[in-house]
Order: sequence, then C-alpha cells, then structure tokens
Amino acid sequence: MTMPYAVTNKRVFSRLEKQMIWQKPTSHQTSEIELRIASEIKNNWDDTEMKIMNVLLEGDAGSGKTQLAKALSYDLQLPYTKVTCFADMDKSDVFGALLPVVATDDKTDGELLEAIYQTDSLDAVLKLIAQHYSIDLAAAKMRLAALVSRVDANEQEVVHYKFYPSEIVRAVEKGYLLEIQEPTVIRDASVLVALNSALEPNGMLNLPTGIIKRHLDCVIVITTNRNYQGNRPLNESLRDRMQHAERMDLPELAVMVERAVAKTGVTNLPLLTKMAEIIRLLDETAKTNAIKGVAGMRSYFYWVNTFKQGQDVFKSLYPKVIYKLTTEPNEITLLEQALDDSRLLVSLRQVLVPDASDALKEIRGRKISAQEADMRNITEEAPSEAVLQSYEVKDATDATDAKNNEAELEESSNKTTEKPSPEQPQTKGEREAHDGASETGKENTEGISKEQNVDIETYEKAEKELRKELNKKARSAMKGTIHEKEGLIIQRPKFTKEDVAKAQDLTQEVMPVVTRLTKKITDILENDQSEVYGKGKYSGTRFDASRVAYGDYRTFDKKNPPHEEPSLALALRIDESGSMLKDERIKNARLAALAVASFAEKVNIPLMIYGDTADLSSREKTSIYSYKEFSDDYLYLGAKLVTMKPRQNNRDGVSLRLLSQKLAEENATTKLLINISDGQPKALPDYTGTKAKEDIQAVMTEFERQGIIYLAAAIGDDKEAIKTIYGSERFLDISDLETFPEDLIQLISRYL
Repeated sequence: MTMPYAVTNKRVFSRLEKQMIWQKPTSHQTSEIELRIASEIKNNWDDTEMKIMNVLLEGDAGSGKTQLAKALSYDLQLPYTKVTCFADMDKSDVFGALLPVVATDDKTDGELLEAIYQTDSLDAVLKLIAQHYSIDLAAAKMRLAALVSRVDANEQEVVHYKFYPSEIVRAVEKGYLLEIQEPTVIRDASVLVALNSALEPNGMLNLPTGIIKRHLDCVIVITTNRNYQGNRPLNESLRDRMQHAERMDLPELAVMVERAVAKTGVTNLPLLTKMAEIIRLLDETAKTNAIKGVAGMRSYFYWVNTFKQGQDVFKSLYPKVIYKLTTEPNEITLLEQALDDSRLLVSLRQVLVPDASDALKEIRGRKISAQEADMRNITEEAPSEAVLQSYEVKDATDATDAKNNEAELEESSNKTTEKPSPEQPQTKGEREAHDGASETGKENTEGISKEQNVDIETYEKAEKELRKELNKKARSAMKGTIHEKEGLIIQRPKFTKEDVAKAQDLTQEVMPVVTRLTKKITDILENDQSEVYGKGKYSGTRFDASRVAYGDYRTFDKKNPPHEEPSLALALRIDESGSMLKDERIKNARLAALAVASFAEKVNIPLMIYGDTADLSSREKTSIYSYKEFSDDYLYLGAKLVTMKPRQNNRDGVSLRLLSQKLAEENATTKLLINISDGQPKALPDYTGTKAKEDIQAVMTEFERQGIIYLAAAIGDDKEAIKTIYGSERFLDISDLETFPEDLIQLISRYL
C-alpha cells in the first residue's frame, strides 16, 4: 500500500514499535487539516533549515485534536505515544526519575521491585504499581514515594539507583510521534519551558545519565483546549517553537454529518444535519454565556447513536448534550431559550415526523409569566394556532428549499431565507404582508409585491408625523453649535410608482455582488461572531483600564451572544451637493447605497442613511434627507434612494453631528460612519475653509470618544482637501466608481 506522506520508509522498527503506529479505523474521515499538516511535514522533511517537527493544535474539546495527532502517526508512519499533563506536574514527570534498586526483606516490596526492574520508563513504573495494587495513578505515585522512603530508612542496605526516563524522553530519543495533551493545565509555568532545548531541530536533553539528542524522526504535537477554566496561556517561548499551528473548531456541518455516518452508521442526512446544527448552536450559546461545558463531536456522536438505538432524541438531548454542558438550572434555561428562539427543535421534529401538526404544539415553547414578559419587553400575545402552524411549516421547508436551490438563489436573488431583522414588521398584519413579499419572488428591500403595496396616502401620513418628530430632535441637537441659528429641515423623501420600478431595476443590477458577498460574510459570521467582544459595558468578563478615564463606569468588555447584540451599526452620509452631477458621481453613490442597504438587510446590520445639501432657500440653510432611520424597516427604501440627486451646497458638520448622535445611541460593538463626498464643505455665508474644517473635526473628536469610527470616501477632485479635513487614517480614495458598490460592501464587512 502506497503511503504518500510516509517519512520513515527506510527505517526498521521493532515489533512493538510497529504496533505503536496508529491504524485508521473505517470510521475515520480524513480532514483537510490532516492532509495540510501531513503534506507540510512531508514536503519539508529533508530541508534541514525549514523542517517541520513541532505542531500546535489548539481548539475546543471534541474538535478532533487527538484523533488528528493519531492520524498523523498513520500518515507519517511514526510510532505514536502520548503524555497527558496535570496540574501538579513537575520536571521529574517531564524528564524521568531516579529510583532505588535494593534488596528488601519485605516480600511485597521485593515482588514489586522485581517487576519495576523490568520496565523502562517512569510512566510504565506508575502503571505497574497502579495495576499491582488496583489503585489509580495518583495513589500509585504516593505508593512509590512511600517505597522510596522505606528503602532510604533501611541504612543497613547498600542502595543503588536507576534512572527511569519519562515517556517524553523515550519518544524524543527513539524518534516517535509524541502527543503532549493539555500542557496549559500545569500550574508551574517553568515545567514545559524545560523542554525548549528539545524542541529545537538539533535539540538535546540534559539528564542525570547524560545528554541525549533529539532523534531526527521525532515529531511533537501539542494539543490544548482554548480558554477553558483552569487553563493558562501557553508559554510564549514554547509557542514560538511551534513551526505549524492549527485552530481546531467544530468542523463544517457537512463534515460533521460525514463523520457521524461513518461513526454510527446512521444515514438519515437531513436528521444528522439538523442535529449538527443544534450541537453548534448549543456550543456557541455556552461560550457566549460563559457556560463551562462543551458541546462537541463526542456529544454529537453519542446523541446520534441514541436515535440508532430507537430512543427519543428530544429526551436523550439532555443526558447526551445539555447535561454535559451544565446542570445549573439557570444555565439550562439559557440553552433552552436559545433552542426556542432558533426553532431548530421544530425543524428537527419536521424531519422526524413530516406530518407533525400535533407534535409541533408540544415543543413550541414554554408559556412565560406576566412578570417575565414585562422584563423581556413583550407586549403582544402569540398568534393563533393556525397562523403558528403555517409559520412552522414554512420555517422547516424554507431552510431545505434554500439548500436545494442555492444555485437559483445566486442567479436570481429573488428569495431570501435569512431571519427577519429586528427592524422588520412585528405585528401579525405586518408579518403577513412581509412574508407575502418573499413569496412573490421580489426583494423585500423594495416592498413592491401586491401584499406589500401599502396605500401611499396612508404611508405618507405616517411619514409626516415622523418628519415632525425628526425635525424637533434635530434642532435640539444643534443647540450650542455654530449651526444653532441656521435654518434646518429634515425631509422624508417622497417617491412615485415609477421610482419603485426604477429601484427594482437598479437593485437587480447590484444584487449579484450583494448575494456573493453576503454568502461569504455569513459563513464567516457563523464561526466568528461569538468570539467578538463588546466594549464599554457596565459589567463583563474583562476589565478595560483604558476606559477608566471616561468616568462613565463602562469599563468592562463582554462577549456578544450570537442571538443578541449586533456586532456593527452603520451610518451612511451622502453628499448631495451640485458637484455630484459630474462624472456620474451621484449615480454611483446611489448604486452603492442600494447595495449597502440590500447587504445590511441580509446580514441584519442596523443601518441609517442621510443625504444632505445646503442653501436651497433662505429658510432651508441645511436640508437633510432621511432615507432611513435606524428604527425604519426596509419598506420602499430603494424607491427613496432613487430620488437622490445633486442639489446645491453642502454643510457637512450638520449631518455628521446628527448621524453621530444617533449612532452613539445604538447598542453595537462597532459603530461605523462612512461619509461619501466629492469635495470640501462650502455653504453660505461663510461655512468653508478653516471654519468648516474645525467644525467637522470637533464633531469627530467628540464622538470618537464614544466609540464611533469615521471613514471618508472621496470620489471627486478635492481628494487632498478631504484628506486634510478627515485625516489620512480616516481617508479612502475611491479611484474606480464602477466598482464602488462592491468596494464599499467589502470595506464594511471588515468591521463585522
């Protein structure tokens, strides 16, 4: 059999060493990481300068670290051995120990010493004692210490000592693949530092019996969990000596399913996929809520195996998964709430029992008390049974349809399966109208389906009331600024049916880019969102000393749960001055805004869009066009953006201050304000030059202290002037307006 990654073809092993080479079981699924590491080691094996002999595998429990280390033994054809570290491990456990060789009158000690003499390592001695006395390894270590004490107390005997090397020394000397498990649990950080010299390519270990050199075939794989209770950071010097490192997370859903099929023999792929999704959700929820347990591959396999045995998977979920995470009632409630919110158990029931209208009632969720409803700000009762059942069937089928028709989705971008954002309709009537829009095959962003064709007269009446409120707040925000006595009007753009149709065409123009980037970003967010820390909290898991100076007591960082606080809130300010007419700048800015709006809706980014101009009339010194507030849904947003056009002058500081104030109030980890402009500010009577520059910089200085990030996208001739105003660290030079929509979305995605 050809072994493409074998590095020991010319080496002769003993019978015992051949048995130590791991053999892959039929259930083993070769992963991409395994092939990558084996290939890296093989390709550099004969390069004395760049040889890879030390590998770090860091990740969650159950992510396959030990399985991967064993698989490398097979791939490289090296004998496999391991050492599991423990809290009180000391240097004698790393190197070995001197043990006495004496005669004794004690028959039991004599038998034991006779057996000890036949072993060749300290680990083997401890295992032998444990087996001899039927005790664990910790007790065996104490028994060995007692034996040594008795021997030392016998002054009449001539004492001889023999050095018994550790398993680490044996592997280094004989050229094995050595797995060192969980070194981060060792209390004494200096213990593994003693291995530093052995980790070098021509490393050596200084033992009582002399110096041994590291065998040229020795490969050391360190496997450790990440951020678990009792763990300590891996020593920097040790980490630096790792020539290859891998982050080991739960594998992708498809890989989890493949391994479950091989491990358990269950072939119901929809069932396995849904169970894998539940495992991932529970694991992510546990991390974000500081629950110490882990839902990993082991839990997944044993849970799937209960289905194979005919058990109820909803009941076996607790002993196989949830109780392994925690048995604390409050923490179990958090996990159950996450399952309820995700509706994954509903979908799982649909897979098991396709016609499950009665069963769905059983798992819909718990009925909460009036007090809890008030705490969670719930003001409405649940919809009727008939409506709920129609939603449940739709939830289960939509997810399947999305997977089966992914190619069609990429091509037409007509249907979305993402969960509605918090800003979308929440009442029964609004939900029915909103769901109807999805079924017509048109984008929700445009709101142009028959079900969503809200009477424009009614819509404009509501807009009028909102406009009054916005103007009141805007004028209040300008008090104490140089704009206080200038005229200011907030407009809510009006639109026609022709604008609605035009918005649909323009959205379809940018939708291929939006769909492609959305899919890419969504995949990243699924893995990374739970790792994000929200800053500026009144309480949390990490103390941020840099925030003490603010005096607002928000000096902690806290991980964002996957179903709660968004990682990004975004505000767009678009210059609608007359110069935007040149070179189709306003057209490209409009397309970019449409693309960002579609992208934000798909990935649930809170979004606000303002356009502005100045000096349209003596009464309207500054006119702000509120295309979208954070509180708005996406109904008719495309039609509003179509009305964007070049107008008159620009008084940038007004719109920046209004956007900054509202952005600062958003509950988000990252608050990003992007200014799209083609020139420096200029408005009557004297808003230009140094006065305008100082005003804009004062706004940024004030709100950067509140966590807002400013970026200025320059799309015109006055790029150097814009760079001077906003600073080089905030400046973006948009050289190609044709790719501006795509470039802007990619820029935003960096902050997710």
